[in-house]
Amino acid sequence: MLRFVCSIYLVFQLGIFSTAIAQMSEDYQLNVTYSYGSNQLLPSLITNSNLDFDRDNLFSDFWIQGGFKISDKLFFNGGLELTDQPHELIGTKFSRPDFPLSTGRFHQSVVKYESENLTVRLGRDDMLSSELRPTIFTLPTSGDGFSWHYKLDGWDFNHVFQVLPAENGENQVFRRSVSYHHLSKNFNNHTIGAGEYFILSGNQLGFDLKRLNPFLPYSLNSHDSEADFFSGFSGDSDNSLIKFFWKWRNKSSKISVNLYIDEFQIDAVDREVFSDAILLSFSRESELFVFHQQGTLNYGFSMSNPNFGQHPGPFTTTTIGAFPLFEYAPGMQSLYFFETQLFTERSYQISLSGFSEKWLDIKHLPPDQMNLRAELDKLPVNTDSRVSIAMQFKFARVPLRFVGVGWVGTDDDNNSGVKIGLQLNWGNSSKQ
Repeated sequence: MLRFVCSIYLVFQLGIFSTAIAQMSEDYQLNVTYSYGSNQLLPSLITNSNLDFDRDNLFSDFWIQGGFKISDKLFFNGGLELTDQPHELIGTKFSRPDFPLSTGRFHQSVVKYESENLTVRLGRDDMLSSELRPTIFTLPTSGDGFSWHYKLDGWDFNHVFQVLPAENGENQVFRRSVSYHHLSKNFNNHTIGAGEYFILSGNQLGFDLKRLNPFLPYSLNSHDSEADFFSGFSGDSDNSLIKFFWKWRNKSSKISVNLYIDEFQIDAVDREVFSDAILLSFSRESELFVFHQQGTLNYGFSMSNPNFGQHPGPFTTTTIGAFPLFEYAPGMQSLYFFETQLFTERSYQISLSGFSEKWLDIKHLPPDQMNLRAELDKLPVNTDSRVSIAMQFKFARVPLRFVGVGWVGTDDDNNSGVKIGLQLNWGNSSKQ
């Protein structure tokens, strides 16, 4: 899906274009964006998430996003989207087709405190996406909660707790939450670390230190308490994952490698019956010079078991709404991508991107069969690829940008499309 969005602390990336202000460098910033055109999503995501929308329709998408400086260490950011897309695409449950912009959602409303060693965020934000998450993987819907990140002497500790949008299934409403923590160590240009995710669902999610305690191993929670089961679901109501990561950077390049382990079969007997659920993602971002002009190049891959992120419990998959938390799509086996931005120092920019993906249509398998090797081997492997080209023009006398993008692919549906947009940016010039 393509949206043209400018953000302060995070990048709302939908499709191949996103504009970001990594840190607020002014007392205030306000960005108004309007785009019109088709949606661009991975074929595996469209097929396996049961997103119900007409891919031939053209949609309007209107964003208001910005923030302001409260003090030297305290900031506020907010973002509102109004659109006539189906409400499932932006993570809401309601729309009014009789209105021009039939649905909307506040994607961001967060207060951030930042000092030399400590960063705290409180409110609604995307607090879980990795720094170099490629734009080909649509960002999940933001949740409400808090995060804190402490660093000292090369050590980094991060803790996130977010309440996710509730889901409805088997005539029951399920509340959802996700907890995350990691510990990492910096060695010159390298960072290595490990973390955990804990996804929990239930009729009510009360105050429970077992999932709020940042120092308690989440993977052991199910070992000292009885698991919760609900009618209509074969699995329990919690799902834990382990993450290992490595980052490297210098003045002109960044590399990010993430390994997510959802399920790993240790016993030989189990390995013959059940599939592992592992995701490996690699991304590199570096400077690129074409005709003596500066640009950027981002490329990488994701490889996973097609059942990664699936869980037979009540809405305990690694998703928020229809969109995955991590660098994958449901049913994906492998995805290779590249993204370039050329002539970034000029009034116009040209972007070229593409991907090639292999995936399985797993949505027809019952959740308790998605990890069975025999059932997965019966499914045919789908292969899709797509190339996109875009141009962005910045007007000299007004803070206005025009963006146009078009794409063509090999998938049977939605194999081509176009979108145009305008983005107006306001901000004063006083620095922090």
